[in-house]
Amino acid sequence: MKTVSLLWVKGLLQAAALQGLSEADVLNQAGVKTLPSSSERISLDETLSIWRSIEVLSADSLFGFKMGKSLQPAHFQLIAFTMLSSQTLGEAIEKILKYQRLISDGGDFSLIELNANETGLVYAPTVDNFSYHQIDAVMVAVVSFSRWLLGQEIEPIRILLVHSENGGLAEYQEFFACPIDFNQNKNCIVFSSTLLAENLPGYQPQLATMHEQMADSQLQRLAEPTIVARLIELLTVSTDYINRDKAALQLGMSGRSLQRKLQEEGSSFQKIYDDFRHQKSLLLLQNENLSLLDISLQLGFSESSTFYRAFKRWQGVTPGEYRQQLNQSD
Repeated sequence: MKTVSLLWVKGLLQAAALQGLSEADVLNQAGVKTLPSSSERISLDETLSIWRSIEVLSADSLFGFKMGKSLQPAHFQLIAFTMLSSQTLGEAIEKILKYQRLISDGGDFSLIELNANETGLVYAPTVDNFSYHQIDAVMVAVVSFSRWLLGQEIEPIRILLVHSENGGLAEYQEFFACPIDFNQNKNCIVFSSTLLAENLPGYQPQLATMHEQMADSQLQRLAEPTIVARLIELLTVSTDYINRDKAALQLGMSGRSLQRKLQEEGSSFQKIYDDFRHQKSLLLLQNENLSLLDISLQLGFSESSTFYRAFKRWQGVTPGEYRQQLNQSD
């Protein structure tokens, strides 16, 4: 069964909320009773129904375009870490090709060399009933994320879209800042080879290796879900502090059963939760609009001092020192 990351779907519902659409109305229109609470994934069929629901309720010809602009790195979680710690923009984009399934089974990316100076990132849906809104969301998200990675307002050479112009050409041109060709035979973002060779300010070889290993494990878990995988998925989609017993309840077992199953897989709740908070803290510290207190609370620490001690144990420096290192590498 084809599935989609629940974080991507939540990004979709958040974009709908910006247009005044409630999650309950969208899900009701889509015929989806509720979003899963104990899984990181939702079926592609349900996701497509949610898209169609929003398109009907919104009646906005630029909804997909706006949705792509509203997405944040947090909606991509581990892929965001993996791309951020790549050496160049080109390497980061290659990570999309390798790990795209962590986001969705709905589309495939490929890179094609157009000539000595231009490379195209092609996006092709894996099912026939994709709408142009979904294509727009993906294309905008890739360009927006590339700008975030490099920390500059980069411009593709051109954008190719299979769909026709559906209004809002001025908005497309303002965002992409390059020629846009509609009614083409593929959806493609054309990058200059020079741009793809640009170094990323967040490049850290050790983190790159660690993040790729984690992403590889997630890909494997998609094929063979384990109790560890299910717990990580639960932590990823949870917006509130969650302890072992709460997690066990949502996974349909007792706290002791969860601990026993985790031990059988060579792990524990505390280890998994600790690793999860470590990785999430690295991403949150990229956002300079978040204070260290905000980050501490988002990670479920009752006191900032506890977060500081935990982070120094993880990274060998305090959160403030780590953020200062990031700024110095810009």
